[in-house]
Amino acid sequence: MEIFLLALLTVVLALVCVGYWLFFVGVVRRPEGKGMKTSPHLNNYADAINNGVAWFRAQNTERIVLPAYDGIPLVGLYLHNPQPRGTIVLFHGYRCDGYRDFSCVYKYYYELGYSLLNVFQRAHGLSGGQYICFGVKERFDCRDWARYVCDRFGPEHDIFLGGLSMGSTTVLMATGLELPKSVRGVIADCGFTSPYDEFKEVLRHKIHLPVHPFIEIADMFCHIFAGYGFRDYSTLDAMRVNKLPILFIHGEADNFVPTYFTRENFDACLAPKVLITVPNAGHGFSYLLETERCQHALRVFLKTNSTFRAPHGDGMELFQDAAAE
Repeated sequence: MEIFLLALLTVVLALVCVGYWLFFVGVVRRPEGKGMKTSPHLNNYADAINNGVAWFRAQNTERIVLPAYDGIPLVGLYLHNPQPRGTIVLFHGYRCDGYRDFSCVYKYYYELGYSLLNVFQRAHGLSGGQYICFGVKERFDCRDWARYVCDRFGPEHDIFLGGLSMGSTTVLMATGLELPKSVRGVIADCGFTSPYDEFKEVLRHKIHLPVHPFIEIADMFCHIFAGYGFRDYSTLDAMRVNKLPILFIHGEADNFVPTYFTRENFDACLAPKVLITVPNAGHGFSYLLETERCQHALRVFLKTNSTFRAPHGDGMELFQDAAAE
């Protein structure tokens, strides 16, 4: 009997240790530069990415510190456009540094006439926080950034929310909250539906562990230390009440956040919506693989949902072909 109890205790302890390891690896902040997503495909686009990062870093940005609803200091870098059509607030992905994810679209958005607010999500980059919350808490941060822009520039100033990967989940979840009326639309690239769903995907296809009981144990530690649960909220919950137009983008060869997540979000969305999928594009690579197609979709989406009316001869030729689209 003692041997049986000892064996049982050993098994339980092993399960708890693995569950804690999953929580620690997946949720706890790491030293800067550690654990950042990498991909062999990045090498093919290294010049474009590095040039985009360098372009943004070379601009005269304003550092903004915004206290989160729970007191965590959030940081964003604001790039003012002299004649702005509005502001696009950008939310990066999981364990990214706030620059790389949008490196190739910064300049394009700016040339379209938009100011940019490049946000560092909690537990990333310049922002504070110890735990990554996969959109569950970040959705409130997104709401507060939108309120900041609205308060600063007025209710007539158009706001668009853009996110990639976990940032996409953040902005989609935020649509379930009361956002300023000046938020005109959302651009959601390759997001997942909930922490629970993404953890299941990673356990099955990346770590090759059984989903149960490990996900429940990791979720328990997440409740204890990070103050939220993997099932607390999902993008599908938000899509059922969202009224904002959404441009969904996803690569069809994404094996980190599979395309079916975006299709589920798209199907659940009751507001005006557009879906762009890019063949052969891995996670976050849609814009890089089909730049012109994605630029066209972005341009039309922004033009269609903007309230800005440019004065005659403002020089914004990039929008001319969108007028008839």
